[in-house]
Amino acid sequence: MRGFGPRALTPGDGWNWLMQAWQLMWRRPGLFVAVSLLAPAGSALLLALPVWEWWLPLAGGWVTLIATVFCYGLPLSVTVTLACGLARAANRKRAPASRHLFNRTALKALVKTSLFLFLLLVQGYLLAYWVQDQLLPADVATVASGSPPPTPPVTFGVAGTVLGTQLSVLGSVLLVLQVLLAWFAIPLQLFRELPLSVCWRRSMVGMQLNPWLFPALGLIGLALVALPFFDVFTIPAQVLALPLPVYLGALLYVAWNDVFQGGAEEEEIEDVQEQWRASVSGGPVSHQSGATRGSGRRSTGSLQRRR
Repeated sequence: MRGFGPRALTPGDGWNWLMQAWQLMWRRPGLFVAVSLLAPAGSALLLALPVWEWWLPLAGGWVTLIATVFCYGLPLSVTVTLACGLARAANRKRAPASRHLFNRTALKALVKTSLFLFLLLVQGYLLAYWVQDQLLPADVATVASGSPPPTPPVTFGVAGTVLGTQLSVLGSVLLVLQVLLAWFAIPLQLFRELPLSVCWRRSMVGMQLNPWLFPALGLIGLALVALPFFDVFTIPAQVLALPLPVYLGALLYVAWNDVFQGGAEEEEIEDVQEQWRASVSGGPVSHQSGATRGSGRRSTGSLQRRR
């Protein structure tokens, strides 16, 4: 199924996306809670690796930045992508079997999409770090004396807590998806498994048709990036850091489904198409129960005997 999209919607539809994403999460609350723990648990495990104590003190700021994004960004990317896939499963009228959720094809799409999101995040952090490096004011007296100018801090983008940093990285994800017009590229890659170039082009078209997404993603992303670095909002930032990654994944699915699928899942689209074909051809709908088809054959036979 190729769907109906992309199509242009209104900011009111975006508000409905927020409500629908919460509703999908409440259909499988235990599952989404378990997925929400993947990001902080994965970050804690990666940060606890002893390799950082041996390697990072000898490395420069750029290497430290990449290691930081790896420890926080990779688990977060997996969490968002997995929540996006589970949101689609929760929206099905007929719950898919476990073998359909965790088969080789699904895992391959999950890994590929998670790596794609992670690489986008790495590019965003490298660019922000380079801009800070270029704009960092240098002490004129220090430069005149021959000393090298100050370098950006090695804790670039790192808050005081794991959850706070996770929320800041999540805000960076929103900013990257906004700047690169890749908001719809994640669900397109996950559910359609198209080439990345095709997913990117279709995502650009979808965002161009819905320009109100740009200020929404930008303002929310900036707020999430800055929130953990204010002492007043330290506790709220840690509270929001747990549910927001899975909520973002569900929101990505809802937005893609509305813009590219017309708000209907494939099984619903197939039912509508079958009804339309039946109304045009005058024949019975093929997706009916066996009892219905059998009763139809019996009624046809009785009419022939009467004739």
